[in-house]
Amino acid sequence: MYDPRFRFTLLIVLLAFVTITATLIYYFFYKGLNWGQYFHGVVNIGGSAIGGFMFVLVCTKFITFNKNKKTGFEASYVDETGTGFNFPVSLSKFLPELVAPPISNKNLSHLEAELIGFLNGFRNWPYDITGNNPKSLYDHAIEQWKAMRSLPNTGPLHYAAALAQDLSLIYAYQEKRKKFPLSQFWKRDIVKFSRKSVEHGGLSATILSTIPAFKELGDDLKTNQKYRRAILTAIRYRDNPTSIPVNCDPLGKDIYESLHKAYQKSLERPENKGFQPEESQIKMFNHEIYSFYQGVLKELEINPANVTKDSDGVYLGNGMLMVSFTNIVKRYAKLLTPTSRGNFNLWDTPTDVHPSWPYFIQAFRDIGAYQETWDDIDPNKTGTFNLKANNIAFPHAVFFNIEREKFPELRQTLDTYPQWQGHIEMQKNEETLLQEVQSKAKKVDQMIKTVYSRPTVGNSA
Repeated sequence: MYDPRFRFTLLIVLLAFVTITATLIYYFFYKGLNWGQYFHGVVNIGGSAIGGFMFVLVCTKFITFNKNKKTGFEASYVDETGTGFNFPVSLSKFLPELVAPPISNKNLSHLEAELIGFLNGFRNWPYDITGNNPKSLYDHAIEQWKAMRSLPNTGPLHYAAALAQDLSLIYAYQEKRKKFPLSQFWKRDIVKFSRKSVEHGGLSATILSTIPAFKELGDDLKTNQKYRRAILTAIRYRDNPTSIPVNCDPLGKDIYESLHKAYQKSLERPENKGFQPEESQIKMFNHEIYSFYQGVLKELEINPANVTKDSDGVYLGNGMLMVSFTNIVKRYAKLLTPTSRGNFNLWDTPTDVHPSWPYFIQAFRDIGAYQETWDDIDPNKTGTFNLKANNIAFPHAVFFNIEREKFPELRQTLDTYPQWQGHIEMQKNEETLLQEVQSKAKKVDQMIKTVYSRPTVGNSA
């Protein structure tokens, strides 16, 4: 609508319409054309159109609506990286109504409708100014919203979070438009975007809080505060999960997980498919495994005096630790960066064997804690053992040897546990047991051949 070529075309069409209409009336009506009445109508219609245009022009040029309704966030802002900058954004609270949110759609919550209406004003706003992703902010938000709605166990709060998670780009990018005079009406405005600040979840959460429907969540004050806190926490820490408050509501964590699951789904990378991570991705993954290693082990339920079905493993003493590999992978998945979780398909961690297990095991080998064998018995194909500790099954278990020289603090913590008094049993199916018997028989045959192949004292004489 604001393209000069479009305005010129519209003008030509209107002139042609007036001319053709006047000609038809003059030739086909028996009384002919009343030119006085005709020009009177043209003046009325033209004057109304020009007057309306001038009124809108004056309003947009000389009236500042933001002075009437402030958001309360016009101040200096310090982001999570410590960078200080002004935050003069004044998002009028009535803006979603002006953009006509699809409130008539009964399948949308009121907050979703206002967010869609708000984002509708950014159809030409880039999502990525580097050019790697040509989609607009609106298109990307709608794509994430659709992916979120296809996930099970999600609701209106999850859908609203999917729409609002990238609102910081509204402030982070700055539009620069070069206009041309009326004499060059055929030229299109040149629009360029530059980065004004670093986008992050804090800005997105701040802008979301200005949407009117956001303050109306829930049926009472307590529910309202719970919902608002959950969605703001998920958006605020979307890219920084290690900073999520310890007392965060489970709903906030669920929304956080769902945001990344929806993103993975939008990339058409189902979690159940195989993957081939790059060398740089594996290197970053190994670094994160090492960084969280001691912290994860300290949080495990491994008290040898109280082994239950909810235990994560058992500390056997002398630095030897037996843990459920499934449980330790789940705990790691919550701490890894969103990039690593996406690269290794760890947004959904099933209870059965996962494709990321070999990379975990190799990372533990590099740390120097993974035990390759247990009681001279090799693990199965997945690198784990099928064990029982005091009749408590650990279908996929591994052993870690925590040396005092490498991990003095962790070893000191483990040695404070009571002494293990139980027993460990290994369970094997017929195929695995047969392979083990054959392997040991080959070792015995090799040992016998070695003994009899040695020269005797009499023969050497």
